[in-house]
Amino acid sequence: MQDLQVAFEQEYGDCQRTLTEISYDDANERRFCVSDEKYLDFDWVAQKYFSGKNKPATVDMLAFGSEHVLLVEFKAGKNVKVEKQQLQFKLLASILLYERVATTIVNLEASKLVSTRFVYVVVFNPQNCPSSSVRTKGIQNHLDKVKVRFGIDKYKGSFLEDAFTPECGNEFTKLLQRFGVKVQFEPLPE
Repeated sequence: MQDLQVAFEQEYGDCQRTLTEISYDDANERRFCVSDEKYLDFDWVAQKYFSGKNKPATVDMLAFGSEHVLLVEFKAGKNVKVEKQQLQFKLLASILLYERVATTIVNLEASKLVSTRFVYVVVFNPQNCPSSSVRTKGIQNHLDKVKVRFGIDKYKGSFLEDAFTPECGNEFTKLLQRFGVKVQFEPLPE
């Protein structure tokens, strides 16, 4: 995995941005995370790869873990029903782009591409994505910890090894660290 990360960073080093920049939501003018750690801005990789022509919608961030490739999307909008399908399409388009880029820059064998262990992470703002059912706060908190939102878990076992929908902050930090991704957050300004 380390060789692949180095190859991506050499080829697309100009597409690296801080987590603060990648997680910034233009539409709502707010930051999800504050961190100077740099990752690949996958939207920029797609822009560069396709030279601006018919660029598919992709995930916001690509991060290499010790054994996994993490595809990270930051979700701030409120229209969950419309964006649910878009999040699923972004995942599939991102996996295809990853495979095209990997094949181009390191000439990976098909067997190695097929064995890539992808994890899809959709970081969300819980105030904008409330649960549709009404439960007591204690039960809801428990369910939120085990629930994967936006229907992204439907690809587990086929395209994905796993899928997660953490809130930005401690949950997201622990998840990245769990997969061996270096990260350090600063508190969001009030």
